[in-house]
Amino acid sequence: ISNMHFLLNEGRTENNFYSDSLRNLNKINWYQKVYPFCDLFLFHQIKEVLFRQLSVPYHVNMEKTLRWKYKAKDTNMYMDMLVLDECRYLYDWMPSLDMFYSGMMDIERQFSFRFILDAVAKHRMVYNNEFFYGTASVSKFETDYVEKVLSVRKNII
Repeated sequence: ISNMHFLLNEGRTENNFYSDSLRNLNKINWYQKVYPFCDLFLFHQIKEVLFRQLSVPYHVNMEKTLRWKYKAKDTNMYMDMLVLDECRYLYDWMPSLDMFYSGMMDIERQFSFRFILDAVAKHRMVYNNEFFYGTASVSKFETDYVEKVLSVRKNII
């Protein structure tokens, strides 16, 4: 995990470990190519998605998560049931590393990719913003497309 975090950072030495394809993606000024969204398309998003494409990531589905609380003798107890989503539709559909540039230059494909990435990020934004930051394709102030938050715990006893 520490190696993954090292490679996902954007410092001076990480690119020593990049493949030629990843170095080429790092040189692209995406904001000069396509810029129809709230946030710019940044290199760290490419790295994160490529890492996740090779692994089996799980994302918390905030809308389906259930939360309870109860009192056991004198102690307040808390319980959460987290519903996880693999989001394979994002990772299986996106282009591989060598095809990423040509895939993202197709504006329709980039629109689909960015909207899915934004939806995943809006589920994680309040809970854990470690990954997928800066992915907004729709403003967080749009009432039908706001970030998801955990529900208030229900008292069961």
